[in-house]
Amino acid sequence: MNKEISNKIDEIINYIKESDSYKNYLKAKELLDSRDDLKEIIANVKKYQKQLVKSYNKEIEKELNRNLDILNNDYNYIEYNRYLEEVNNLLNIFENRINKYFEDVFN
Repeated sequence: MNKEISNKIDEIINYIKESDSYKNYLKAKELLDSRDDLKEIIANVKKYQKQLVKSYNKEIEKELNRNLDILNNDYNYIEYNRYLEEVNNLLNIFENRINKYFEDVFN
């Protein structure tokens, strides 16, 4: 890969890593990772989702919704998701700009 392109990619990565959104995301993720209660609920949600994909069961759906309610009312989980969304939006902005650039160049 061209050195200049590699340098520009590194600049983009550094910009993202230095952004408040990314730093806040890392802090929120670290806090979330330290919460065993939330990790257990997240694991339960994934387990119930898989079970529901295989076959519908009203009781499993009820447990899934109960666990989702707990997560969606937990401040740390809400903050984590908010910062994750901000970082994903930032990545999408760069992706769209790069795609637009190549589209303009080659069309």
